[in-house]
Amino acid sequence: MLRYGVCGCGLMGLEHIRNIGAMKNSGLDVAVTALSDPEESSLSEALKVCESLKFDPVAVKSVFDLLVHGSETVVDVVIVASPNHTHCQVLLDIFSISSTVHVLVEKPLCTTVEDCMRVIECAQGRAGLIWVGLEYRFMPPVARLIEEAHSGRIGRIHQMFIREHRFPFLRKVGDWNRFNRNSGGTLVEKCCHFFDLFNLVNHQAIPQRFCGSGGQSLNHLDEIYDGERSDIMDNAFVLAKERESEVPSSPSRAN
Repeated sequence: MLRYGVCGCGLMGLEHIRNIGAMKNSGLDVAVTALSDPEESSLSEALKVCESLKFDPVAVKSVFDLLVHGSETVVDVVIVASPNHTHCQVLLDIFSISSTVHVLVEKPLCTTVEDCMRVIECAQGRAGLIWVGLEYRFMPPVARLIEEAHSGRIGRIHQMFIREHRFPFLRKVGDWNRFNRNSGGTLVEKCCHFFDLFNLVNHQAIPQRFCGSGGQSLNHLDEIYDGERSDIMDNAFVLAKERESEVPSSPSRAN
């Protein structure tokens, strides 16, 4: 049996639990064996979902207890679905406890370049896999686009363009995602999917230059939390310059 622990039991954590339930119902030998979240309400809701899926996990408050309950290791894989700004410390804690447990961390890896580099450095030499959850690449229409691009059937790609119109950010526990300092900002929180697709279609080419602009024009302007107004950016564009031999420029717009 492959045993999963879920660190962070909000909206995304619940989605992962349900997905593991779907894997179980398809015949795979998997189970959610541990949950961790400092919010009692989130843990309670996650336990209800687990009960409906016939999982019986231990429920704890910290990632330390999630990895080792009593004297026993209770998970083979940890899914990190906690708020973005907590990812760095949670991952470092996991690495300090186990070098073999596998990790799926929700995007973004971290909210700053510095924290990303710390995690990458500390992950060197681990036996366990580390994977960032960028699921757009697996959506059937997108997977087909990538296949067509890599096959060469559409010729040399000179430019990629992605534009999205979407509803405002969902409510999260404690309203953590209402502030850029917690989410990393809209281009990190949301548009990391698009940057991933640019790189993936272009055979993992690394952009050489960026320029962009954005702001907060319509959404969240009336949201005040402890006297501070939400600063979510609701419109932006980014241009990414790839290596000249591959894709000359890849513009992205997030609305």
